[in-house]
Amino acid sequence: MTPAQMLETQGFYPLPGAFASVAKDVAEKIKADLAVTDNPEAVGLGDAFNKIQAVRDFVYHDAVTQAYQRVFDKQPVFLQACDIHNGFVQGNWHRDCANKGLNKGEDWDESAHKYRNYKLMIYLECDDYSFCVKPRTNHKKLANDLDDYFTVSVEDAAKTDFSKIEKPVQFIPKPGDAVMFDLRTTHRGQGLNAEQFSKRASNKLTLSYVFAERNPHAHRFHSYRTLLKQGYTPLNEAEKKRLNDNGLWWDALDGNYFDVHKDELQNVVLK
Repeated sequence: MTPAQMLETQGFYPLPGAFASVAKDVAEKIKADLAVTDNPEAVGLGDAFNKIQAVRDFVYHDAVTQAYQRVFDKQPVFLQACDIHNGFVQGNWHRDCANKGLNKGEDWDESAHKYRNYKLMIYLECDDYSFCVKPRTNHKKLANDLDDYFTVSVEDAAKTDFSKIEKPVQFIPKPGDAVMFDLRTTHRGQGLNAEQFSKRASNKLTLSYVFAERNPHAHRFHSYRTLLKQGYTPLNEAEKKRLNDNGLWWDALDGNYFDVHKDELQNVVLK
């Protein structure tokens, strides 16, 4: 099964060791910009691309390019959605798409365009952290929806057939591992040495970027995340030019999708 096929059918694609050679260096740069090296509190930072120079620079790194080129036939667009979780665990099951209810809203209509909005989650530090997904929830409900995990390393996950696994998958990552997943896939974080829904993992630093094909699904998500939700600001023209020069910008994103499709707001969940 190719990476693109795995994302379409299972809702996720493991990339073991894809960032192993750079994880430590990138983590140090991000923590320096966060100024939280000595801060014991968990930090979840949205719109990190706008706020941290190291995050803006790293999106052009060969390791990131190679990751998305395994999935997309054509150069994807970067959708500005970019988060840093430093010790922060999002412990509740959730989806990242605009239409979070299964088969409720345009995110679930692929009659004209495939929904290929994918988050690249990079584990820079992760001594006591796991990442959990429910297979195939990007197009249907998991048959066995219990919290009885199939636990696997990211390395072994790359060699595993998940098509018959009817339980949530718990990835145990190493620094430098990554997982790419469909934004409609149900997922959550979980600390290994804490309460199940703890918001704190003692050594966890992740960086995520969202890439997509240029179609209405991408435009819808960009408007949802950067214009409807709080905490995001528009990219400046210099950064748009830099993205464009690297083939990662799409001029359609300058407009708000929901200005034209106001009727679709009824299925958008702003949380």
